[in-house]
Amino acid sequence: MRTRGTFQPVVFSMTLAAALLASVACASHSEEERKGATSSASREGTPAPQEGRTASLSPIPVHAPAMSGDDAASGQAAMPGEATGGDSGELTWTVPKEWQEEPATSAMRKAQYRLAAAPGDREGGECVVYYFGAGQGGDVKSNLGRWASQFTGWGSNGPKFSEMKAGGLTVSRAEVRGTYTPSPMAMGSSSEPQPKPDYMLLGAIVPGGDANWFFKCTGPAKTMEANRERFDALLASVHPAR
Repeated sequence: MRTRGTFQPVVFSMTLAAALLASVACASHSEEERKGATSSASREGTPAPQEGRTASLSPIPVHAPAMSGDDAASGQAAMPGEATGGDSGELTWTVPKEWQEEPATSAMRKAQYRLAAAPGDREGGECVVYYFGAGQGGDVKSNLGRWASQFTGWGSNGPKFSEMKAGGLTVSRAEVRGTYTPSPMAMGSSSEPQPKPDYMLLGAIVPGGDANWFFKCTGPAKTMEANRERFDALLASVHPAR
């Protein structure tokens, strides 16, 4: 039986936000992600979230170590359905019906999805699920901090970090809004990436049986706000593969 939950993001205090802002000012933009495998997700529509437990995380170090990059996203759509990899720490989840599933463009991606642009946004968003192999990928705090360091101009509240239970697992969630500068590798180019103002990240880290899994969604703020509930519903559906 699946355990479901919803996030009520916990906002850092002003003191902690100020400390994070000072820390990110001297952080370099790191490359995106490391090596991984291919996808395990079911397209059953978006589940209705139910009440879940949330808790604030202890301070996150923003200047986290760099990780190697990934490939650019593909524009080709994949057929919906169930796909299972061979990893011992395999997870499954329910894909929001509004998201377009795409073929994974590299072995580092377990799954990737295209999010339609909200009215007023010139482009849509992308959600990528990473699994880097047994014992790989790094710890939760370093990765949350690294994601936050890819943004500047957070505003008064700063990043929001929270935890919840889903499928018997502790899920760590991040939400960051500001000017986003992706790594060149993530853009599929060796040229210097251009900063993207008023962008948002919705991210989560889920422990698998042998390593963490990373759910990273980015796009224009309006588009991501329109997909926040869908993202949280996806997280609520995550559980170990059986």
